[in-house]
Amino acid sequence: MSLLLCDIDHFKKINDSYGHPFGDKVLKEVATILRKAARSVDLAGRYGGEEFVLVLEGSGERGGLQMAERIRQEIEKMVLHHESGPVRITLSLGLAVYPDHGTDKERLIRRADQALYRAKKQGRNRVVLWEEE
Repeated sequence: MSLLLCDIDHFKKINDSYGHPFGDKVLKEVATILRKAARSVDLAGRYGGEEFVLVLEGSGERGGLQMAERIRQEIEKMVLHHESGPVRITLSLGLAVYPDHGTDKERLIRRADQALYRAKKQGRNRVVLWEEE
């Protein structure tokens, strides 16, 4: 099983630049892509703010990385339309794998969050697998 945390890059700037109704549209579009990417055995949901979580059942490191990269690419190529012109967004993703990175949900979430933080720190719009520092 893999746990994937996703964060919309620079979401506050999107809200500030284009308004909250457009920010809501961005959230809905990202949720739609995540829902379509998820298999029937997976769980996908909003984790809070501009973060989403996917629980990929029966998926190890390789499958989790492949799924995360597919999602990242889908978001990156998406074009949203605002009255001021086209808007593109990107997503940062952190991945942790059970049982390699943790055997309880709290540890997996914490490690996926640490990987997500590294993705942002490394320049955003990327997938990072948790690893010991």
